[in-house]
Amino acid sequence: MSEKLKTIKELADELGLAKQTVQYHLKFLPTENRQKNNSGSIVLNLEEQKFIKK
Repeated sequence: MSEKLKTIKELADELGLAKQTVQYHLKFLPTENRQKNNSGSIVLNLEEQKFIKK
């Protein structure tokens, strides 16, 4: 996989936001292709990250 996946916490820390803020914006994205890492945390692909950064 060539894209950099980030957890909600990693993206929140990078943007200086609370996890809840990222989760709020995440609910506006489709869930059918939602991915999870080995520990069960939701990971965001580059497209999802770009949407939330806007």
